[in-house]
Amino acid sequence: MALVMFCALAGIFGGGHLTSSLGVASLLLYLWLARRQFGFGTWFPVLMALAGLGAALWEGVSPDVLWHGAERMLFLAALIAMLGTLRSAADIAPEVHRAGLYVTGQPAARRYLAMTFGGHLFGVLINFGGLALLLDLAKRSMSSQAAANLPPEAQEARLRRMTVAVIRGFSLISLWSPFGFATNAVLIAVPGLSYMSFGPLGFAMSFVFIAIGWVFDHLDGRRFKRLGLPRPSPPPRSGLGAAALVGHVIALGLAVFSLHELTPLSFQEGLILAVPCYALLWSAASGRGAAGGAMTGIARASSATWNRLSTLGAEVGVFASAGFLPVVLLALIPAEQLQTTVAGWAFGPVTLTLGLSFAVFASAMIGVNPIVAASVLGATAAQLDVPGLSDTAIALALTGGWTAVIGLSPFITTLVMTSSIVKRSTPTIGLEWNGPYCLTILTVWSLLLVGLLTSGVI
Repeated sequence: MALVMFCALAGIFGGGHLTSSLGVASLLLYLWLARRQFGFGTWFPVLMALAGLGAALWEGVSPDVLWHGAERMLFLAALIAMLGTLRSAADIAPEVHRAGLYVTGQPAARRYLAMTFGGHLFGVLINFGGLALLLDLAKRSMSSQAAANLPPEAQEARLRRMTVAVIRGFSLISLWSPFGFATNAVLIAVPGLSYMSFGPLGFAMSFVFIAIGWVFDHLDGRRFKRLGLPRPSPPPRSGLGAAALVGHVIALGLAVFSLHELTPLSFQEGLILAVPCYALLWSAASGRGAAGGAMTGIARASSATWNRLSTLGAEVGVFASAGFLPVVLLALIPAEQLQTTVAGWAFGPVTLTLGLSFAVFASAMIGVNPIVAASVLGATAAQLDVPGLSDTAIALALTGGWTAVIGLSPFITTLVMTSSIVKRSTPTIGLEWNGPYCLTILTVWSLLLVGLLTSGVI
């Protein structure tokens, strides 16, 4: 996997076919060795990619197309591994632990907002590592003496409210985060799409969804107010950790955007270069207060990254398949015939946009990872050339459906990881605890898309 990362970086600076071939061969070997880590959510896209490869060879698809798909596969696999360097740096950063204590120690009236924003910020920086960290802190807070004194019903409600707050905050990174899987999958799937055409709107809507979630939480907690339960408080100075995390998000975002704007690098190329460099500086800063100084921090983070590489099989399999599959499918599907068929349906841009959003949502409910569905649907929709169906509308449709479903589907990694930490089943967490919220934001997002399309904004 380290060789895959090296070859992907070399490819940015013109590494050539030899470097890419070495990277692809290393990636295929890695996936074969890591196959025991695959679950249904990984095997499904991997087998789809293999079927697509077989069909492409049977139909005599141009080698250039297959080569392009292989390079996309290599790049996305390296990207998920590179994001792991940021998680390793965060693991040793004292401000991350302080921020976790700050958000889990808030009084009930502010806890939902604190944990939602915490899940959001931690997710932006360290993705699933942030989700696991906050959920673990929430779970451990339930073993405190104050929590033990609560009535059983109140204990369960507190765990439920903290859990869904973290999940909801985490899911919102799909709307806008330049470091998130959704944004990068859509940008790669839809050529010519600009992040600024959909990212800022997603960022603004994330606050609307936070407000909707707060209303659900407020209604859930009303019946406990009359019990006079003890009021928790965060440790002193822990708020500085939360402020530091905000600073890290801003600094890393500025680094990526600066590379993109000031150099010929694409957005994803700037991201894959900036993340490990920032992680290196962050780990060095975290190690300054320890024996050995900055080098100790770098060594600890590097060791954690190296050890984690062997455990990424499931994630890498999904990302690699999502890079290869859309390229091959577009070569197999006759674009003109597809356009004629869609035109014959007489569907307008509103219907097609909502259809894309619901397709991502529905496919995730039966176990198809949103990154695969969004990559395939985005690449296909971009080829339709339907009047009024802009690239921005396609991107918003895909990210909205993705955001609404990752806290709902029992098959999605988000809920599988959450279930393993809080010891509740994925249907209980997704369908029972979080279902009404997810359906509400999907409805709100759909109404937003209809309004933007009918008014000609997108």
